[in-house]
Amino acid sequence: MGQRILAIEMTGDSVRGALAERSWNSLAMLEVVEERRAPEEADLAPALARLLNDADKPDLILSALPGELVVKRMLALPFKDQRRLLQTVPFALEEHLPVGVDESVVAFTRVGQEDDKTLVMAAMVRKEDLRRHLELLARAGINPKTVTLSALALAGLLARVRNGHGGAHLLVDLAQGSTSMVLLDGTGRPRAIRTVVAELDSANGAPAPGASAILGAVRQTLLAHSSDHEQPELVLTGPMAATPDVRRRMAEALAVPVHTLEEFDCAALLGQLSARSTRFAGCLAMLLGEAPGAAVELLNFRQGEFAFRGRTGSLRPWRMTFILAAVAAAAIALHAGIGVSANLRRLAQIDREIAAIAAPALGPQVSGGDAKAELAAQLAAMEKQLRVMGGAGAAASPLDTLLALSRALPPHLGAEIIDFSLDEGAIKLDGMADSFATVDRVKKALDLSGYFRDIQVTHANAGSDPSKVEFRLTAAIRESVLE
Repeated sequence: MGQRILAIEMTGDSVRGALAERSWNSLAMLEVVEERRAPEEADLAPALARLLNDADKPDLILSALPGELVVKRMLALPFKDQRRLLQTVPFALEEHLPVGVDESVVAFTRVGQEDDKTLVMAAMVRKEDLRRHLELLARAGINPKTVTLSALALAGLLARVRNGHGGAHLLVDLAQGSTSMVLLDGTGRPRAIRTVVAELDSANGAPAPGASAILGAVRQTLLAHSSDHEQPELVLTGPMAATPDVRRRMAEALAVPVHTLEEFDCAALLGQLSARSTRFAGCLAMLLGEAPGAAVELLNFRQGEFAFRGRTGSLRPWRMTFILAAVAAAAIALHAGIGVSANLRRLAQIDREIAAIAAPALGPQVSGGDAKAELAAQLAAMEKQLRVMGGAGAAASPLDTLLALSRALPPHLGAEIIDFSLDEGAIKLDGMADSFATVDRVKKALDLSGYFRDIQVTHANAGSDPSKVEFRLTAAIRESVLE
C-alpha cells in the first residue's frame, strides 16, 4: 500500500480536495471530493473536517492560500546559487511589498534561465494571514506539510500537458471570490501572474458586479502580450469555469477561442480523473508537486516559525520496494558467492596439477606446496637470461648494444670504457676521460646515436691520475630498438 496524499483548496463557501496514492515510481489518483459550508456553520472548519473524513485520514496533506492574500512578482537575478537566492529574494521583493519583510513570509521557485540570469517567481504572504490559514486547518485536525499557491502549480501542470503545442497560453483560474491569471510563454515558462478580487457569476448564476473587472484584466493581459503573429491561447480552470455558459460568455466578451483543461492530455499525469480536471485543477496540480520526480515545483510558505514539524507519513510506499531490493541483493550475493566458490575450487585443482607435474622435475628438495612458486621463479630467471643473450624475442642483444656503443664513441673522443653492463633494456658504463668536457661529449654522442635515451652522468670525479676523470653513466635503450 502506498502513501495517501490529499491536496486541499478553499474558495468562498466550498472546500475541494483531490486524493492520490503515491508509490516509489507512480502517483495514482483515487478520488476528488467537494464539501460546502452549511448555513449554520461560522467558517470552513466543519467542511474541512468532513473532507478529511472522506479522505480516510491521509498520510500527507497539502493546502493552498487564496491568491488575493499573496503578492507575486517575477524576478531576474544575476546568479543561480540556492544559498544566495535564499538571502537575496526577500530583499529584492521588499520594494513590492505592502508590509515589511519581518512581517511576512517569502517563498520562491526557480522557473528558468535567461542569459546569465535566474528567473525566479517570488511570492509573499503576511504572517498574520498565514497564521489564520493554519489555525483554520488545525481546528479541522489538519497539519499541512506544504502551504502553496495553486495558480503557480496550475501553470506547471499546463506546461506539461500542452501536448507538445508551442505558443503562449493565458491560464485563468475562476474561483469563487477571486480570479487568478498566469501567462506562460512558448516554452511553458511563467512570465506574469496576477489575482483579481472578483468573481464572474453571482450566487444565482447572473453576472456578478466584478465580472467586468475580470474581463478587463484578461483582455488587458492578452493585448499586452500579443504580437503581430501570435496571441496567447486562453485556458480556463477552476470551479466557476466548469459550466459551458461561463465559457461561452468569456468567448463572446473577449472574442477569442476559449479552452479548458479537459482539452489537453492530462491522463498521463492525472489518470482517468482528468475528466474533471477543470473544477479540481488546482488540487490536482498541487499533487504533482509530490509525484515521483516532482513533476511540478511548488512554492512553500511553511518556513521559519511556520515550518512543518509533523510527520510526512509512513514508509509504506517504499516497503515493497525495500523488500524486493533486499531479495534481489540476496540473490545477486548468492550468485556471486557460488561463482567465486566454483572459481576458487577450479583454481586450487589447477595448482595441485601444476605442483604434481613440477615437483619431480625440480627435485626432492622442493615440496609439493612450493613446486608452483619455485617453477615460476626458475622460468622468470631463464627468461631474463634469454633476454640478456638476445633470445626470447629480444631485439636488443648485448652484441647489438656493444656495436651501437662502439659506433657512438670513436677512438679520438678521449674516453675509455672500463666496465659495461646490460640489464632489462638499460646499460651502465664506468669509464675514464681526459676532461670533464669529454664526459659531456660522451653523453652527447650517445644521445646522437639514436640508440639510447634518458642518458645520465651519475658520477664524475678526478681519479688517482690527476689528468684523468673517472665517470659513471647510465642510459636506456629506446623503445623503437626493443620493438
